[in-house]
Amino acid sequence: MKATRLTGVMGVRIDGLDVRTLSDTELAELRALVCEHEVAHITGQSLSPQEQVEFSRRLGPAADSPFIEPIAEHPEVIKVLKLATDGKVLNFGGAWHSDFSFQPNPPSFTILHALDIPDFGGDTCFSSMTAAYDALSPQQKEEFLSLRGVHTARDAYSPRMQQYHSGLTAMNIVCDETAYEVMLHPLVRVHPETGKSVLFYNRAYVRDIAGIDDEAAKKSLMEWLHLHTTDAKFGYRHRWTEGDLVIWDNRSTQHYALNDYVGFRRELHRTTIAGEIPIPA
Repeated sequence: MKATRLTGVMGVRIDGLDVRTLSDTELAELRALVCEHEVAHITGQSLSPQEQVEFSRRLGPAADSPFIEPIAEHPEVIKVLKLATDGKVLNFGGAWHSDFSFQPNPPSFTILHALDIPDFGGDTCFSSMTAAYDALSPQQKEEFLSLRGVHTARDAYSPRMQQYHSGLTAMNIVCDETAYEVMLHPLVRVHPETGKSVLFYNRAYVRDIAGIDDEAAKKSLMEWLHLHTTDAKFGYRHRWTEGDLVIWDNRSTQHYALNDYVGFRRELHRTTIAGEIPIPA
């Protein structure tokens, strides 16, 4: 296993590995690398859906993936697919977010396996919420400790959003009223494996902040948090190639799938690992 850092902030490339044959020691080393670097790019993999499931289960039990219909034969696998004929419709994951942060125990890790990649475009951008927290002033760190983000899927998967998802003809995304449910999580959480403090914020699902009464001040803070947490200096942009297996830590990152490959087909398989209830710092 050869590990090479990808940026000064986050990301590690791992060569010389077949995730189907990892020993327990190698798996523990890989998990530690993902937690430390937040995004791991494992090169040269060729996994069937079942093999991806078996590898994912070694990292933890499968997370619940609401609203998105999985592969029929493999209920833990989501086929992330946009066809060349889908045109300019909204792509899956096309906004800054942390996967399903609106759940009581949001996912720990997400795994994407690249099967069919366009000639250009379709990169995924990542941002480190650990680095975003570290860049806060001492006053901000103190102020944010008492705040909680109000997470909800209402602006992503409520029935009024169905028209946008239905443009992806090869994916079945079913919006429903459960998207209006809300979950409060600390704005600053402690990563359960590294012990580091993390800004647990993403604009897609954090639609309010509890602990601030002044609506104008709250709106201003939320806009600032979005711009701060997605600043390029905290990020890594992944250019996909077929056979890539990318694992990221949802507890300490946001990501954004670019939609700049109109007229090309793009297919990846996704599995998601269950996480813990976020613990405040």
